[in-house]
Amino acid sequence: MSARYSAPEIFKVIKDFDLAPEKIDAIENAPLDSPALVVAGAGSGKTELLAVRVLWLVANGYARPEQILGLTFTRKAATELSKRIFEALLKLRETSYWPENVDYEFVAPTISTYNAFSNQIFRDNCLALGYESESTLLSEAAAFQLAREVCVRYGSEVSGSLSDLDLNLDTLVQKVLELSQALSDNGQSADAVRDVIEATANHIGSLPKKAGAEIDSRFVYIEEIVEGLKPTPLIAELAEKFQQEKKRRSMVDYSDQVALAYKAVSENAQAAQLIRDNFTAILLDEYQDTSVLQTKLLSTLFGNKSVFAVGDPNQSIYGWRGASSSNLDQFGQDFGSVRHFSLQTSWRNPIKVLDMANRIALPLQEPASYEKVSSRVEHVLPVKLVAKPDAIVGDTDFAFEQTIEDEAEVVAGWLKAAATAGKKCAVLMRKRSSMALFVEKLQAQGIEVEVVGLGGLLEMPEIVDLVCALKVVQRADSGSELIRLLTGARWRIGVKDIDRLFVMARKLSGPRQEGVFREEITIVEALDLVLNEKLELLNEFSEQSLARLQEAAKLFQNLRSATALPLTDFVRLCAEELWLDIELRANPKLSNPLAQLNSFYEIVAGFGSNSASALLGQFLNWLEYATKKERFEIPRVTPGAGVVQVLTIHAAKGLEWDFVAIPNLVEDDFPSKPRSVSGWLSGAELPYPLRGDAGSLPVFDFQSASIQSELKAATDQFKADNKEHQLREEFRLIYVAITRAKEALLLSGSYWKPANSGSRKPSRFMTELAEGHFQFPDLESAENPLDLSPRQKFWPLEPIGEVHAAVVENSASEVDKASAKLDRISAEDLRSSSIHQEIDLLLKEQDDRIQRLGQVELPVRIPASKFKEFITDLPAQAARYLRPVPTEPYRATKTGTAFHSWVEDFIISEVDQAPQEIFELTEIFKNSRFNNQSPADVEIEINLTRGSNTFVCKLDAVFQSGDRFEIVDWKTGAAPKDKATEQQMILQLALYRFAYSALKKIPIEQIDVCFYFVGENKELRPEKVPSPEELVKMWEELFA
Repeated sequence: MSARYSAPEIFKVIKDFDLAPEKIDAIENAPLDSPALVVAGAGSGKTELLAVRVLWLVANGYARPEQILGLTFTRKAATELSKRIFEALLKLRETSYWPENVDYEFVAPTISTYNAFSNQIFRDNCLALGYESESTLLSEAAAFQLAREVCVRYGSEVSGSLSDLDLNLDTLVQKVLELSQALSDNGQSADAVRDVIEATANHIGSLPKKAGAEIDSRFVYIEEIVEGLKPTPLIAELAEKFQQEKKRRSMVDYSDQVALAYKAVSENAQAAQLIRDNFTAILLDEYQDTSVLQTKLLSTLFGNKSVFAVGDPNQSIYGWRGASSSNLDQFGQDFGSVRHFSLQTSWRNPIKVLDMANRIALPLQEPASYEKVSSRVEHVLPVKLVAKPDAIVGDTDFAFEQTIEDEAEVVAGWLKAAATAGKKCAVLMRKRSSMALFVEKLQAQGIEVEVVGLGGLLEMPEIVDLVCALKVVQRADSGSELIRLLTGARWRIGVKDIDRLFVMARKLSGPRQEGVFREEITIVEALDLVLNEKLELLNEFSEQSLARLQEAAKLFQNLRSATALPLTDFVRLCAEELWLDIELRANPKLSNPLAQLNSFYEIVAGFGSNSASALLGQFLNWLEYATKKERFEIPRVTPGAGVVQVLTIHAAKGLEWDFVAIPNLVEDDFPSKPRSVSGWLSGAELPYPLRGDAGSLPVFDFQSASIQSELKAATDQFKADNKEHQLREEFRLIYVAITRAKEALLLSGSYWKPANSGSRKPSRFMTELAEGHFQFPDLESAENPLDLSPRQKFWPLEPIGEVHAAVVENSASEVDKASAKLDRISAEDLRSSSIHQEIDLLLKEQDDRIQRLGQVELPVRIPASKFKEFITDLPAQAARYLRPVPTEPYRATKTGTAFHSWVEDFIISEVDQAPQEIFELTEIFKNSRFNNQSPADVEIEINLTRGSNTFVCKLDAVFQSGDRFEIVDWKTGAAPKDKATEQQMILQLALYRFAYSALKKIPIEQIDVCFYFVGENKELRPEKVPSPEELVKMWEELFA
């Protein structure tokens, strides 16, 4: 059956330019009854390809819209693809290309993430699998808490002694979680792990030193290999216990969803056939990121069917979370005879950037030296990118400085002009360790910064202070954290007084006596004792320092008494009591001072809602675990103009910016120095022979060894192969980082960072790319210049910084001078002066205002939702503040709170766990237009200050389309019945528009507003919205 319409014809429905020939080839020539694989380079327009393929299938009658299934990796990508396809189908149905047998009110294609698709299969078959229909989806934090509980409860029951493993509890929990996921992803068990480890250890242990000799001794390296293997079976047992405990409590995590979905379709032919009957055309995006188990699930369902997969081997960077770099090579073997296509044209990158990307990717053109060559498997080569016809040349800059501080200043200076011009900018980092320094230098330039992900946030000074305070509250051994706080801006305790506090702790602990237990008093406990005024040791402190220490002791005492609060409220209280919000707001260099603090609050809220007394210890344990773990974190929302995002390269995949800086390009940082090259021989990894992608991994050829020295040679080769394997991952990472830039790219590095005894070498990536373009400067000092000259600090520290303090002091001096002049003005001059009369009038006006309000002190902070009530009935509001009475929460308020919590999780995190009381509302929302949109901002709080009042605006969601923005407020109540009520409600939206415009520097006329009454599925879009000037006038007239 030949196609009635060509891909170029169909493409003209949605775009007014020509479709690229390589896309036409893939769309029209990919088989309709067998699989096709498109190798698409970075920025080659994969989303457009998939959208046009759908239109072409529908227009030619090859598939109805509801018969099409599209899967991708992230919810953001799924939302973008879904929106693109749906809008394109709406345009298509208005043309003659629309098939007669497809209804005008069509059912949209199913576009989802791989995990969400697996979850749906699991939910549909959960009872048959032995799970409850309301099984709980575990977050990363919840999984950590449960795994920790399992380790504590069952650690003594495993077949061996955990005490011999030399692992602390949190490291053990991390190993259990990682191995549990690996077992699920590869369909393996603890018994299989034990069998492989025992077979390996037995063979190694049976090797003699020389051929034909007795086995009477072992070389040290043999003992080391055997010892390294011991932890794996024990941790695998705990990992299996963890899986059993999840099932007992009817809990699942993301890897479980895939494993259980695969089990359902493997064991229930009817369930699998039902899915096949529903979908006749399958689109798989970012296929290189799928795991072995996801591949098994998809190939079981859709093998030898119309599968249209798109991927790029150069962008396979998620091996640490289960993705396999070899799944593109295995595609034909998994799905059946396959047609290959490629997209080589980059529609994103300028010419110079493309040249860099292609040069750095050359080593990836060939298979790794350790990969097995198979006649059944075809090695899928990456594409060499070419520029689009009208591509700009672009800029590629280099910088290599003497110190990392100099480098950070260069990066900030390079981004300053771009950020000021409203360009989208990013700093992409391989590691988080230097993130805080680069953020500091960017902020020093007056640039607004967004740090993406928990790992980066935990490097920020305000978050470090807050976490230190939480540890001091919870743990008596948090001495270094307490010292940071005491010597910081809040209390400014000097070094000598810190030493006196240490001495006091030692003296109160008593003398050391042999054979007698001595209870050590920590510096945290010593601080509590400074409140005991009868303690003679307090005389060693100066009066001022003692007062400060006592203030600190009272603060932490009060915080410990407040741990009955919910964890989120308690963390906020800690920040406020430390005056972190005040300190941040006082910093003139910060354009959005509370950004990182608010991001941290969101993370705390996601951990749990129980009291701090129950959760604080677990939360701190999880933070320590999360800082060590490689994490998949992507930006939650699209940044505003001029905001520089700072994030890891893993989080940057699939995104793009106008200007991109890649700093710290030095050997052992990028490419990163491997933590271990032993592979599964240590670290409790799943043995490679048990992995589904074993054919693409290094092989430990221990079985061919007949003597111990041959085993050493096999071990050395295995380690060398692992090193190569990890280096190839680093090459893919730098390729991903480079291909994010749309206009300009900066590569930078530096010789020295603090505490380094030797200078650092430029990265092999940078030397390769800089050849012929950049001359590296000579190393100026054989010793670390950051450590040569002593750094001076003055005690006590200035809370607002020494530079800003000087400005304040100068301003105070000017005030003093002006006051001195007033002393020379006579009383007669004052009586005849207009100033005297103006003061009298102002005082009279103040008296009148107080009288009108019944001497009520109205709040400074006004919620935007209350603005209309002040405008329409000020006396009633004043009466409420004059005689406040607690009110019982309305049922509608509870419903609204539950819905807002659900919709935030649903939009951002793909979590769909709705309480029963809002189930109907969630179903209505899923069918609304907002479900197919990706928000620019979600649940953002803006403090809009005008005059003496601050209006607190909490925006539910902001959506962007082109250069226009739409603020949407979810309402679970009824829509207004009359125009008067409607006009009053619009005042809230008007304030939101005013605040968002001021925060993001967006012209007010580019912002639309909308109420969405979910229960009625009704949108209220006002014809006229009061301007900022009108709002200010309304408020001022209340007190005129």
